[in-house]
Amino acid sequence: MIPNLNQRLYKIFPAWEKLTASAQKDAKPLYLVGGALRNLLRGEAVSDLDFACRAEDMAYWEESLLKGTQGRFITMGAEKFLTRRLVGQKMTIDLAALNGSGLISDLKRRDFTINAMAWGLHEQCFHDPCDGRKDLENGVIVCVAPENLLADPLRVVRAARFMLQIGGDLTTGTKKAMAGAVSSLDKVAKERFAVEFNHILADPQAARALGELAAVGALQKIMPALAPLEGLEQNNFHHLDALAHTLTTVAALDGFCQSNPLAITPPETADLILLKWAALLHDTGKALTKTVDPDTGTIHFYGHERFSAHLARENLTGFALGKDFIRRLSRLIENHLRPLMLNPDNAKEKSLRRLVFDLEADLDLLLLHALADLEATRGRNPGPRRETLIKMSRRLKEIYQLERANFIRPLISGKDLIALGIEPGPAIGIIIKLIHQKQLNGTINSQTEALAEARLLVAEKEIL
Repeated sequence: MIPNLNQRLYKIFPAWEKLTASAQKDAKPLYLVGGALRNLLRGEAVSDLDFACRAEDMAYWEESLLKGTQGRFITMGAEKFLTRRLVGQKMTIDLAALNGSGLISDLKRRDFTINAMAWGLHEQCFHDPCDGRKDLENGVIVCVAPENLLADPLRVVRAARFMLQIGGDLTTGTKKAMAGAVSSLDKVAKERFAVEFNHILADPQAARALGELAAVGALQKIMPALAPLEGLEQNNFHHLDALAHTLTTVAALDGFCQSNPLAITPPETADLILLKWAALLHDTGKALTKTVDPDTGTIHFYGHERFSAHLARENLTGFALGKDFIRRLSRLIENHLRPLMLNPDNAKEKSLRRLVFDLEADLDLLLLHALADLEATRGRNPGPRRETLIKMSRRLKEIYQLERANFIRPLISGKDLIALGIEPGPAIGIIIKLIHQKQLNGTINSQTEALAEARLLVAEKEIL
């Protein structure tokens, strides 16, 4: 029995009590499954509810879930895995027909034991045929069955994401099952990969998950440009091959995006994801540009940053990340060497200003990338280069502060304000200008802060 489950669910989903009563009164099985149950057991927040019922009861439960709401159901997934999603609510609610001869059969078709649990509303019973609760308590990701990963190979990536989510580990059996499903990854729609990787890259231990995916060959399969980096020898600035260096760069960013010696504010989630995507793909062009000086034996990768940007765009085609995202990603990758090649003691002011204007609001992201790239380069005495970069960063940020009004765009738009309930009209322009001025002054640094300021202005009726 899960302690206080009904009380906890009623607090986050007021219709829970009525659903339970309907399930018991009409003897129509309804089960809470999936991530909500997992999160409840861990005492975490619940943002969505997944229900499962018999196929013949789908219409009944759709009608029950619609009562007292202004939402509507839409169909998701293929016919074999049909799901009906209730939209128009604060909480995402999915309803799916049991896949198989019954609940236990359905649960045993799921990906990992921590997701193969159910709570029966009609019977007030907890079902855990694969010991998922024990695995959750032990912090291990256990594959229900290897063939379940083959049924949906995206589960290979989800294994790494769930590992981060519960702060646990992948078992040896799970890793073996992941490796066995790698060859089927090309069957997965690329936009589904984007969702999972964005979750991973937003995590402060993203490199750990990427390392597990690389160890089973999944990372190289999903992003073929990374495959030639494995075992690729670098010059004497480096102590790692190109792929290990890439993963170490992401690991360094995991730390620097929380605190760093450049005094850069931790990036918001969207920028954090962008930055780690750039780090993951920043050296993909090295395999194409490697040359060896015949006289000295020195390895060079001339122009690899441009090739890397091209390969990044090519590899991410179909990931549906958006044109602006890809534009910024390319810009970060193409320029990732520039902060490391400039010296504040002898660099021309024109060169520094050009870099600032080329990167605009993404300058901080580029500097964080350069710092992480250097941190992952433990070859020829990196200490002085780190101090030079810190000094260079200060100078670039000084120029940025002087010039930021020329290229800093407002953090919010008219659409954002209308979404807050502000009527179209002159007030919207005034609010945007006031907040933009605070943005330029440095008192507002994120969209979250800008929206909060907009709400405050409206609440105090300073504008309306």
